[in-house]
Amino acid sequence: MEHVQVLIAGGGIGGLSAAIWCQRLGLSCLLVEKADHLGGQLLQIRNEIVDLPPRVYANGSALLDDLLRHPAIDAVQPRLEEAIISIDVSTRMVKTTKSDYRVDFFIAATGASPNEIPALSGCKKVLTTSFSTTAQADMLSAQDVAVIGGGDRALESAFNISRFARHVDLLVRSDHLRARSEWIARLEKLPNLRVFWETEIESYEARQDRIALRLRSASNSQPAEIVVDWILPRIGVHGNSSVFSPLATFGDAYLKTDEFQRTSASEWIYALGDVSNGAPYASLSLAVGQAMKAVKHISLQIQQP
Repeated sequence: MEHVQVLIAGGGIGGLSAAIWCQRLGLSCLLVEKADHLGGQLLQIRNEIVDLPPRVYANGSALLDDLLRHPAIDAVQPRLEEAIISIDVSTRMVKTTKSDYRVDFFIAATGASPNEIPALSGCKKVLTTSFSTTAQADMLSAQDVAVIGGGDRALESAFNISRFARHVDLLVRSDHLRARSEWIARLEKLPNLRVFWETEIESYEARQDRIALRLRSASNSQPAEIVVDWILPRIGVHGNSSVFSPLATFGDAYLKTDEFQRTSASEWIYALGDVSNGAPYASLSLAVGQAMKAVKHISLQIQQP
C-alpha cells in the first residue's frame, strides 16, 4: 500500500494545474488518469481558445502542448490508464484499478461527460461530442441534420451547420429554449431550419445511408417521423462523480464543494473543474483558479500545528 500526501484524479487542465501548484508549494503529489493520455476534454476543443489570458490558442491541443512543457508535469510523473474505483471517507483509503493508496488529501478533477440518448444506442449516424461545427461543418454539405437540445451549444451548432446543410431540424424536449437571446435571434432568420417543440426521439431505423427518427411529441401538428443523414446531440453533460458515491452532488451529478473546493463529506477531499462546477460555469480559467485555491488550502492545513 502506497502513502500519498496529495492524490489527484484526472489529467485535464484542472488536475494538471493542481499538480503544478503542489510542486510550487512543496507538496508531494501523485496524479492518476484513467485514459492513456493527458489532456482530458482539452483534446475535444477544436475552436480557438480566447478566454485564457494572455494567449489565444488555436485549439485545445495547442494549449495542451504548452501545458505539458511545464517542468512540474515531468516531475510529477503522472500514471496513465489508472482509474479510481472507490474512496473510503472514514479511512482515507483510495482504491484504483492498479493500486491501493492511503492519502492525506484527495483532489477530484475528473471532469464531465456528455449525456446520452438511450434511444440512439448503436446508431452509426450520431456525430460524436468532439465534432466541431466551427471547423467541420462543411462535412455536412447538402445533408439533412437533426440537432438535439435547446441550450447555447445546440443553437450554436444548428447555426453553424445551417450554412452548409440542406435542412436542419432542431429537436427541443421542452416548450422553450434555454439559450441566450442572441442565439435565438440568429436562428429565427434561418430559412432551412425547423424547430420541433416538446419532442423526444422514441426510436430509430436505418434506411440505406439515412436514418429515420421516430418522434414522440406533445403536439399533434408535428410529424411522427423525420429522415436525416446525421444526428448531433447537444443535450449537456454530467459530472464524472459516480465512483465518489459517499460525496454529495447537485444537478447532473456535480460534486458539492465549499469556498475552498472541499466536498461536503470530508475535509480532506476536494473537487475542482467541471466535475464540481456545473455546465453553466464550466471554463478552463475557472478550473485553473480552483486548482490554485484547493492546493493552497491544503498547504495551509498541513502548516497548521
